[in-house]
Amino acid sequence: MTRASLRYRSFVVVALAGCGSTSTGVPGTGVNPSLQIAAIEDLGRLPLPSAITLGRDGGDGGGLGGKLLWTFGDTFTSVANPVDGSSVLSATSGWSSTTDPLNLTQPVDGNGFPAQLVPYTAAELAQNHSDPLNGWALWPGAFIDTGEAEGLLIFQRILRSNGSGFDSKGIGTARLAVDATVATRAPTDLFAPPETLFIPGSIVDGEVIAFACTTVGFLNSGCKIARAPRAQADQRVAYEFYDGQIWQGDIARAAVVIDHIGGGLSLSYNPYLHRYLAVNGAVLSSTVLLRTADRVEGPWSTAVEIQPGTNYLAPTDAKNNNYIIIEHPALRSTDGSAIVISYSRPTDPFRGDVRLARITFR
Repeated sequence: MTRASLRYRSFVVVALAGCGSTSTGVPGTGVNPSLQIAAIEDLGRLPLPSAITLGRDGGDGGGLGGKLLWTFGDTFTSVANPVDGSSVLSATSGWSSTTDPLNLTQPVDGNGFPAQLVPYTAAELAQNHSDPLNGWALWPGAFIDTGEAEGLLIFQRILRSNGSGFDSKGIGTARLAVDATVATRAPTDLFAPPETLFIPGSIVDGEVIAFACTTVGFLNSGCKIARAPRAQADQRVAYEFYDGQIWQGDIARAAVVIDHIGGGLSLSYNPYLHRYLAVNGAVLSSTVLLRTADRVEGPWSTAVEIQPGTNYLAPTDAKNNNYIIIEHPALRSTDGSAIVISYSRPTDPFRGDVRLARITFR
């Protein structure tokens, strides 16, 4: 599962003894001295829903009504699924509590298939039946509590090319109630070509933060930033974009605010660090990068890196890297001194786990 570039695609001067961390450095504006790691703990993997599900990736989601929705992308099955007849469901989910996040509720049908979280259109299904290697996938991401009874689910509309190329054709939205397994899809995209495709993902200071990431140099991917009031996260007109100096409404003026992004990007305000915290994977690497800033738009500090080790696990599929590395603010400690991240860990070709790890700051 090599999708890190679509899921958003390093000299540390702080010593990080005994944590599987190193000092190799992503450029920044200086190190926040409070960002030091005391411990890393492997919390385990998010369980698969049945014996016929062989692996999956993703691990995004969000909270609603005191519960957590976990969203998963490509979920591989040992037999053809009843949705489009292929051996992969492109969007599945599970619900948990914040106190026991690995205890997922994942209903399946009589044959062990979980539901397709984001329904296909008739045209998408027809394409998948006629030419699955050049068909559609609907990759789910963040789940946003907008103050309504149903939460807002963000997803990407992905067109496959020969089974291995993936082209994002739009950012869609859907609505989902607590404990539901199938969302109600909006008829139009939130962002669609030829516009830049911003993907809403984090909630900060009552606003939805969206990023659009692209190649900005050799082995370097940079992200532009947008924001909207949380209650209007599904309204394109509500978004404004940072142009390097001010927030304004012209999407064409959006500027890159953070780079060296690969395999996911999340943003939160951390009360323990007294700063905003960005968590992501490095480009073409399993390395976790943590950076801080006084504002959501940066400038961002030099990155603290976490390399795979005993408590943050390396892929067992040596040809791939961990990806979709994001923080889950609902699972952090009350004071923010410990955070929980999830990451997609390739185990074999077209197989993988989604695991959780806890990072404790000094």
